[in-house]
Amino acid sequence: MSAEVETSEGVDESEKKNSGALEKENQMRMADLSELLKEGTKEAHDRAENTQFVKDFLKGNIKKELFKLATTALYFTYSALEEEMERNKDHPAFAPLYFPMELHRKEALTKDMEYFFGENWEEQVQCPKAA
Repeated sequence: MSAEVETSEGVDESEKKNSGALEKENQMRMADLSELLKEGTKEAHDRAENTQFVKDFLKGNIKKELFKLATTALYFTYSALEEEMERNKDHPAFAPLYFPMELHRKEALTKDMEYFFGENWEEQVQCPKAA
């Protein structure tokens, strides 16, 4: 006779505890990653936030051509990021960080590119060197 007690859902108590422990560990890893990213990018964010472009952007004073350039850079950046995320989604070190619904932006940026450059935007636009 088993010493483990089965719950009404058919999951024994030890499985529930293990599941809860794994969830808590994943949350801790995410918090650790979040803090590491925040600290590691602080200087770059401080510099970026003090550029004239960002200051103007936050005030709503930005030229359409500059916004198009920024959108283009984001499109190519997210395209590369999402490709690597998909390629590595099952890797044990990356799997706990795989949140495509929350992190993917390429689809929305594609719509922005179509808006700014037209339906044949892919024939007109190249990845900027800075991106």
